[in-house]
Amino acid sequence: MRHSCDSPPPATEPRQGPGRPSVVLRLGVWIAAIASLAMVSILASITVAELSSGEARAINLAGSLRMQSYLIDAVVSSRDHAGNLQAVEQAFTEFEARYRDPELKRAIPRQAGDAVRTAYDDVGAWWSGRFRPAAARAISSPPNSISLRTDTAEMVTRIDRLVALVEQGLEAKLQLLRLVQGISLVLLLIVGASAVFQLKVHVIKPLADLLDSAHRVRHGDFGVRVPTLEADELGQLGEAFNFMVEDLSRNYAQLEQRVLEKTEALACSNRSLNLLYSTTRRLSERAVTHATLLQTLQDVEQAIGIRSGALCLGRSDQLAILGDQIQAAQVERMCTSGCLGCGNDNGRLHTLPQIDASSPRAVAVPLFDGSRSHGAMLLEQADGAELAPWQVDLLETIGHHIGTALAASRRNEESHRLALLDERSVIARELHDSLAQALSYLKIQVARLQKMLGPQQPEPVNEVVGELRDGLSEAYRQLRELLTTFRLRIDGRGLNAAIDDTVQEFRRRSGLAISLDNHLAGPELAPGREIHVLQIIREALSNIERHARATQVRVSLANDGPEHIRVQVEDDGVGFELQSPPVHRYGLVIMRDRAESLAGEIQISPRASGGTRVELRFPTLPPAQPARPEGKP
Repeated sequence: MRHSCDSPPPATEPRQGPGRPSVVLRLGVWIAAIASLAMVSILASITVAELSSGEARAINLAGSLRMQSYLIDAVVSSRDHAGNLQAVEQAFTEFEARYRDPELKRAIPRQAGDAVRTAYDDVGAWWSGRFRPAAARAISSPPNSISLRTDTAEMVTRIDRLVALVEQGLEAKLQLLRLVQGISLVLLLIVGASAVFQLKVHVIKPLADLLDSAHRVRHGDFGVRVPTLEADELGQLGEAFNFMVEDLSRNYAQLEQRVLEKTEALACSNRSLNLLYSTTRRLSERAVTHATLLQTLQDVEQAIGIRSGALCLGRSDQLAILGDQIQAAQVERMCTSGCLGCGNDNGRLHTLPQIDASSPRAVAVPLFDGSRSHGAMLLEQADGAELAPWQVDLLETIGHHIGTALAASRRNEESHRLALLDERSVIARELHDSLAQALSYLKIQVARLQKMLGPQQPEPVNEVVGELRDGLSEAYRQLRELLTTFRLRIDGRGLNAAIDDTVQEFRRRSGLAISLDNHLAGPELAPGREIHVLQIIREALSNIERHARATQVRVSLANDGPEHIRVQVEDDGVGFELQSPPVHRYGLVIMRDRAESLAGEIQISPRASGGTRVELRFPTLPPAQPARPEGKP
């Protein structure tokens, strides 16, 4: 599990400042171009309109000259010469005023040689050189009025020519205006289309890409990137968007990693709580047995992920509870390498030294109850695996629970043992004060009776008295043995120490070569059951001492599977026939009764190499206290 993550590399900041070329500047140029073309078109229209307005008035004035010429001709040709003279003079004045009108002159170009200027000058020259003098002569001489009409027609022709030329000039200006406006319109269309195209390429499309990318990021696609082809404002915006997406992607990945780590931590906590709950419930609701400890060890292997493990209950040269994936030889090697958990009084987990480079790593978890260690939980780690802090804490807590349960179980067993021994001591005192004295008295009386009868009595009487004496002696011996048994105490060291003391006692008393091969493992038996096992061994050794005439004796104890114990006592003596047991020999019957009390069976059989074998097999739990099936809360 990863508990820390590396800091992400700092993202490069996007470029600052306006890009080149700028979108705003580019759009400003296109807008300025459109505005300039529109301004040119407007100015051209205003100019032509202004010029056209003056030339239209000039055309009107030039046209009025034609009308004035006809008016002069009409006045001169009238009958009233006296009244017409004044009208003719006024017409002459009006004609010249209109000819020299500033509006008309403004429409006449100043350049010499211009057709309009020539036509204008020609009208003035014809007026002053021909038409006015002819009109004056016609007034004074009526016959000249006929020639005046010809001059008038010529004058009108010249005026028409002037008007036509002025109209042509005005039409040329209007044509130029149409051309300018047409060109401006075409240029406006071209510039407008170009501006729209540029707007689409450089503004609308980048914005659309940016919007589409934003939608994709919104739906969780952090792999999208906006293409930044140009370094303008939108390019900078796209680059900033890309950096933002990268930061979001990195932060999202870190958030997912944190969520994953928190989920794994919660899963570990859940497994730890389940393991602690099941372990505490199992150890508190039932007796601490081989099956209970084995199930606890299997739960630890599954929850922690340890490859294999075993429980060593702190007894020298003895292995205790073995897991399914570990062999006794492996645990022996771990113990040989230096088990630091069995004698450790601080409850802390220790790593065992490796025997060689190829040997797996192993740890020892003390079964510590707060004051002393009751053994250790030996665990082999998977190759290359390291225990996490939460695993170490959980293992130490489980070791504390097991140690506390073992301590409580041993305290209860010790209390039961003391109560049983006290009760047996009371019974021994009662037997000693009553039955033992009675048997002693009867032995004395039988001896007196035999002495009083003398040897002259019939053989049957002597046999009956002898049998009575032997029966009382055997009964007294058995009573003394029973008193010794009742006074026998198993101290806090447990059954194994008591068996070792018994073997040493018989070695000293009988001189036999007795070997002890004790491989019992697992939790201790109930006090009453320990007494039965010890008494069966003592009875077997007592029979060998008194009847077998043996030289070698072997006592062995071992687990027969996870739920049974096998005890064997073998000798190389003379043996005996089971079909014809000796008279007044009740030890075998008592041994069978004790085996039934253990819910086991005992077999007494001859050995192939000579001697006798006494074999006891019984369950670790009595029938009244069966192990309840495991169940999840």
